[in-house]
Amino acid sequence: MLNVIRKNIKSFYPLAIGLAGVFVLLVFTDFRSLEGTRVNPDAALLGGDSITFAEFERSYRNAENRYREIYGDAFNADLADQLQLPVQALEALINDRLLIMEAERMGLTVSDEELQEEILSVPALTDGAGNFIGAQRYQEVLRANRLTVDGFENDLRSSVLVRKLQAALTEVAHVSDAEVELRAREAAERAAIRYFQVPASRFAAEAEPSSEEAAAYFEEHRDEFKLPERRRVGYLLVSTNTVRAELEVTDDEVQSYYEDNSAQFEIPEQVRASHILLLENSERDAEQARRLLNRLRGRIEAGEDFAALAREYSDDEATKEAGGDLGYFGRGAMTQAFEDAAFGAASGDLVGPVENQLGPRAAHHLIQVHERREGGRQTLEEVSNLIRVQLLATRAEEEAKSRVDALHERLADESFASEDEARELAAAEALVYASTEPFGEDDPVAGIGRNFNFSSAAFGLETGAWSEPVRIAAGWALLSVLEVLPPRDSEFAEVEVDVREVVRGQKESELLAAALSEARGRVENGLSMDDAAEEFDAVIEESGSFGLREPIGTLGVMPELSRAAFALSAGETGGPVDTPFGAVLFEVTERESFDPVLFDPETTRNELLAERNLTMLQSLLQQLREEVGVRYTQDFIENFGLAETEAAGT
Repeated sequence: MLNVIRKNIKSFYPLAIGLAGVFVLLVFTDFRSLEGTRVNPDAALLGGDSITFAEFERSYRNAENRYREIYGDAFNADLADQLQLPVQALEALINDRLLIMEAERMGLTVSDEELQEEILSVPALTDGAGNFIGAQRYQEVLRANRLTVDGFENDLRSSVLVRKLQAALTEVAHVSDAEVELRAREAAERAAIRYFQVPASRFAAEAEPSSEEAAAYFEEHRDEFKLPERRRVGYLLVSTNTVRAELEVTDDEVQSYYEDNSAQFEIPEQVRASHILLLENSERDAEQARRLLNRLRGRIEAGEDFAALAREYSDDEATKEAGGDLGYFGRGAMTQAFEDAAFGAASGDLVGPVENQLGPRAAHHLIQVHERREGGRQTLEEVSNLIRVQLLATRAEEEAKSRVDALHERLADESFASEDEARELAAAEALVYASTEPFGEDDPVAGIGRNFNFSSAAFGLETGAWSEPVRIAAGWALLSVLEVLPPRDSEFAEVEVDVREVVRGQKESELLAAALSEARGRVENGLSMDDAAEEFDAVIEESGSFGLREPIGTLGVMPELSRAAFALSAGETGGPVDTPFGAVLFEVTERESFDPVLFDPETTRNELLAERNLTMLQSLLQQLREEVGVRYTQDFIENFGLAETEAAGT
């Protein structure tokens, strides 16, 4: 891919960049966390380059603000977890950095004239006539948004470089006429189905394998259950908790930190409110939503409980069980219309109906304001414990790292003698010595958990050698390999649990497929889908219209089910088709076919080119990752509790 791109770049053309958006992404991105609390300032390593936590935190806030604009009031901590926001934010920085490195390697540059054009395209930096606001005002605007001139202009240059590289991909991409027509047919053809899903676990009791079945399966599939190389490790630990207990922070140090970092303790104005949310849908338009909320308002004003009505009527699944309580929030946390209504009311006021947009859907709210908190600076008394804990944590981390580095230097030329000597050393120097059970490179380690750096160190060591310091949850560790167990065939007793799980899963799927196939035959002979679903204690769902590559109702993207549905005509029954949780039976309720008269080849070609460009970009990024060597730091992994696959930065 890299050679193809490098050979096919004939010329580049300036790309229009929405720098108003870039400017916004650089604004309001401070984490308001205590600075200097991390020993390792890096979140990810890219060969000899790195991405700092400060850069990550800015990217995280950018992502958070974008999703808040998309989801509005529906955005909350649970949704952020589902979206894996920390990983998204770091991956965006990694991809940008890789593309910038590749653009520079290819000799791409941004001239001062191009940079000037981009600056002038930012509305905040020009007057009403489109002229530059002047050097002094320019610096004031950047300073007000916590930006420096050099930092802002470097970000703009980087954005232009990335887009020039993307332009190169566009020049290389090609789409044939046959591909255009095939995509047009796929896009034009649509279907809708009624379906019900049955979990495979319905047959768990019947599918439980006997010892004989499990043993027979194991004998036929021994290669699938081979044990990989495993290692047993001993390690010396400098515990951060132990070190922290030896340290203290004086009142003067706490006060000094408070005075030097006073801006961190500014609290914005906040309100605590509850709401009843009504979303517009196929059964309720805007006027109907307003009428219902007005009726609910009348009932509340007559004495009924707001929380009880929220539990009964609200469409906000995240808050309805709590009576619609949103807790305290500041300005910028909600959509503008909601914010204006809540902050414009007094404690105890009932406000609404208030209309706003939650992503693609129109929403209507009835709001009850409970309390207001005026903004201001927290007192030293209020935050002294927090400061003390943070300073202790920082010092303990620094001291623990210093001790393990000194220990590593002393042991660097020594071999691991014995576990008894390691225990004696630990006792003499207030360390902890522990050893692990044998574990594979991809296994969690008892007492450690899944720790990418720990496993990598263990499997990169010769027996008897000491590792570099490794950060684990309890502190800093030095590892030594005690025993290497080579790959071997397993005995049935060692893997019986795994074998049973595989056999059980296969039997569950077979029993479910047989039961649904029999039900399909009866549906084709006159049994209604509703009655069939009832036999399985399942609920009929409607998919709505979908294309071949589009999500199917609540099932999401299911290529096999899509192909099965598009192979049938309206009124026909299909399935069973496997899903991640079981299998579905369905009937086709709508089918639309391709009409050549409505075919617009250029629009379709542009869509395909955009997809082709994205695929090439992803391929380029993957190759760059492999060339450079990208990994998350252990600090980042532990900070956000990432699983091993996530921790690898894949």
